[in-house]
Order: sequence, then C-alpha cells, then structure tokens
Amino acid sequence: MRRSSFFLVLGLALLTSSIAWAEPPSNGYIGLFGDATGTQCCFSLPPVQSGNQKIFVFYVTGGAAAAGISGAEFKITFEPAYTGSVLNFAPAAGIHVEVGDPIDGGGFIGTNNPNQCLTDTGLAGDKILLGEIHVKDLFTEHQISVRASDTPVNPNFACPSVFLCDGPASTQVALTLSVGDPALGGEDPVGWVSTVNSTSCSGTTCGVVATEQTNWSLIKGLFR
Repeated sequence: MRRSSFFLVLGLALLTSSIAWAEPPSNGYIGLFGDATGTQCCFSLPPVQSGNQKIFVFYVTGGAAAAGISGAEFKITFEPAYTGSVLNFAPAAGIHVEVGDPIDGGGFIGTNNPNQCLTDTGLAGDKILLGEIHVKDLFTEHQISVRASDTPVNPNFACPSVFLCDGPASTQVALTLSVGDPALGGEDPVGWVSTVNSTSCSGTTCGVVATEQTNWSLIKGLFR
C-alpha cells in the first residue's frame, strides 16, 4: 500500500532539516521484534503460516526525538534474500502517509500533519509502533536489518532517520552515521539487526548496532 498527499510532498520539498549526527542509540532506534511488546529480537515463526504472522516494527524514542516523531525514513532488508515467501508491510494506526515501501527499497512513513506527534509518554524509551510485516511461508533463518532508504528525501541523511513534530519543514534526525562517513570504514550504516528462525537463539547476537570509530558491536538488553 502506498499513499501520499500534497501536504507531505510539499513539506518534504521545503524540508530544510539541520543535521543531527549522533552515534546510536542517542536518538533512539528502529527495531524489529517477534512480539507485540517489542522485546524479542531473536524469534521463530511457526511451521504453518497463514499470512497472519507478524514482525513488529517499533521506533524507540531517544535524544532529539524523545518527545515523539511525525515520521520515519528507513529500509528493512532480509539476508539472505527471501524467495517463495510473501511479505507485506502494514502501517500502524496514526500513519496515513507512505512514500515507497520499507521492505522494498525503503521509504518514508508518517502522519498527514508534520505537527502531529506519534508519541506515548513523551519521554525517552517510549515504544512507538510504526507498522507490522505480515509474513507467509518464511521458514529459513534470516538476519533482518534496518538500513538507509535507497531513495532518501535528503541526501545528507543517507541513514535510518526520523522526523520531529515541528512542521512545516520537520527537522530530520539521524539514527546512525550516514553513508560515506569515514567511521563506517566503507560499510553501509545499519541501525538494528534481528534474527528470525534461528535453530537456537542462545548466543545469537541481535539488537542495536553501535559505532565506535570503525568498530561495530551489537548491544543487547536495551529494552524497557
């Protein structure tokens, strides 16, 4: 499903965001979970799948976006690529605008008013449901990661990012370093990694991807 509005397109065209570079998870993160409470980043899907199985996509607030967001821009990738499976992204309640598809090259999702906030308590650590991936016939093990959209609205934000509730030109906030940053050592920025259908989650690493210079580490246990 792809929806857009003149209001959003106009807002994006006028977007003059200030760059908010910060090493994750300072500005929060977009995470992928096997449960509706957003706690399981390593999980398995049942052996019989009707298409009602779900992977939950949350933005966990922090830093500059602790009070809430009006939208997010990101891409979700599966490694290895899935074949013979049916996956569809369904936006959460409150999200009325979609430009692109998070599981097909990435894109923007958000409210139809850049001053409207997706929020809970307005404090860092809130879990805001962005949507669900409805899954059918995904049986093998995959790593699922959150990356930069293939078509970022602003080329200065070639990274997973969120938009604040300060329209009309909503401030864009980076959740990772951007493509081409020397600290990435030539790698693409990755904000999150989950594992699905692992034979054993024991010892499996998943969660927020943090950067310290050129060293990457996965941080576990950053859930409320």
